[in-house]
Amino acid sequence: MNEKLFIDTWISKIQLDGIKQFPFHFIDESQLDIIPIPIKTLVVGQEFFGAYEIITTSGEQVFQASTSDEAKFIVYSSKQRNGKAYLPKDKSLVSKIVSAYNNYLDELIDIVKIDYKKNLQMGKIF
Repeated sequence: MNEKLFIDTWISKIQLDGIKQFPFHFIDESQLDIIPIPIKTLVVGQEFFGAYEIITTSGEQVFQASTSDEAKFIVYSSKQRNGKAYLPKDKSLVSKIVSAYNNYLDELIDIVKIDYKKNLQMGKIF
């Protein structure tokens, strides 16, 4: 197997199985507040007096989150670029859900890494 075939295989597998959608695979939609946002890619900006800016890739400020996990939650939940981001109504769940999502992604990367090393001779350069 070459690297291109490996990548194509994993793309097909992920498209077939699907990646868990954040936040809906981690919390019921009825427990979420909707935040209207521009239909643009969002990133976490700088901390400013204890608040974390959420900005577009062009630098336009969109929202100020009270914690870094809250900022990540909004950015992660905006990836569909449909003009909506989400936050749990119960703010005590934010860190738990962000952590669960990060762990899920880490596990997925570990699975791909193991398969890469198993199937390609040059697995050391992963």
